[in-house]
Amino acid sequence: MRRRLVIRGNRVQDIGYRMFLLNLASEHGLTGFQARNVGRNSVEAVYEGDDGTVRAFESDVRELAPEGADVEGILFEDYDGPVMDIERFRSYFTTLQLGKMIEIGLGMLQRQELMLQKQDETLNELKAFRSESGRNQQLMIQKLDAISRKQDETLNELKELKTEIRAFREESKHRQELMLQKQDETLNELKGVREDLKSILNERLAKLERDVVMIKERLRIE
Repeated sequence: MRRRLVIRGNRVQDIGYRMFLLNLASEHGLTGFQARNVGRNSVEAVYEGDDGTVRAFESDVRELAPEGADVEGILFEDYDGPVMDIERFRSYFTTLQLGKMIEIGLGMLQRQELMLQKQDETLNELKAFRSESGRNQQLMIQKLDAISRKQDETLNELKELKTEIRAFREESKHRQELMLQKQDETLNELKGVREDLKSILNERLAKLERDVVMIKERLRIE
């Protein structure tokens, strides 16, 4: 069963709604899933699974949402187009999000470099100012305090980014381990099916051989 949903609202993008839907689909055991942002105020997802699994997933989508989301409406409808395998989409989406986090980190580093450059310029101005007059020491202290606060803010941002990247890597590692476990389970099931088919074919072949022998014996009697 394939279905499509569209979530509309004032705040449904850039708050983790696609990852939220992906994890929800994985928890319900959907076999296919993919999601994307549409325009500025919508998230679209297409998904695949058996009837009961799909209905349970849709029920949770109606009831649950990521923190901070502002949802105005959710549309559900039948869908007959292609749907990406859920683990393949997870791998693609993980790579996409990691690239985005790297871009954010690089942007923060660039801002830090600009701040350091401005700091150097400010320090040079303060040195020149101090050489001109010793009466403005209080102003210099205020500017140095402002620079120190900016440095603390930058360090805090870098620490938060490092924490987010570590958590993201741990989540990716966990999902990869689950995917490998599922692959092993699937291979074991395939091996069992192969042995069952082999046993059935051997039984049918033996029966066929017995039937041939019986037919030959009847032909000799006649």
